[in-house]
Amino acid sequence: MLRIGSYILLFYLAFRLSKHSFEFEKVSRLELVVLPLYSTLMFFITMTWKEEDIIVAIVLFLLSFLIGWLQSSKVEFKDEGKKDKYERPIILMKKNWTYIIGWIILFLVIIGAHFYANSHLELEDIVTEFWKEMVKEILIFARFNAKNGWETWLITGISSLTFTCFIKSKNKKLVETLARRRQNSSFNK
Repeated sequence: MLRIGSYILLFYLAFRLSKHSFEFEKVSRLELVVLPLYSTLMFFITMTWKEEDIIVAIVLFLLSFLIGWLQSSKVEFKDEGKKDKYERPIILMKKNWTYIIGWIILFLVIIGAHFYANSHLELEDIVTEFWKEMVKEILIFARFNAKNGWETWLITGISSLTFTCFIKSKNKKLVETLARRRQNSSFNK
């Protein structure tokens, strides 16, 4: 009975998260710059540089790039016409259905990489991985505490960096929005 309740809660959380993809939300520098760079750095730290792993990494890199491109393909923006306290434009973003499809594909690729790394896969492993991914989507700081293999770091890092690069090319103000905060102009006088 407890397991059925867990599954119901898990699917409810997935529904709630997917619903947010259809709402305009403020663009986050943490989500679009810091976490992708952190994930990529963690890939380089955790990667085992054996020949077979390098081949797998190349395949995962290509898949992750395509997923990031797919996720960014239908993103919409809304300019608030306002600036934040650092004088950066406030841009709202709606990720839409391609983001959700990309997230599902991303999850399946992570499961495949988990299977590759462990040579076996059980339903419980899939559910556990899904829980981890849901927690990382809900609590963005959970990504910093994640104990992932190099495969997962590569997949999340490259797909996120690709997503960020493509959406920046769609909206030129995003470059300003995602920039580091500006120095206080009173110090420059």
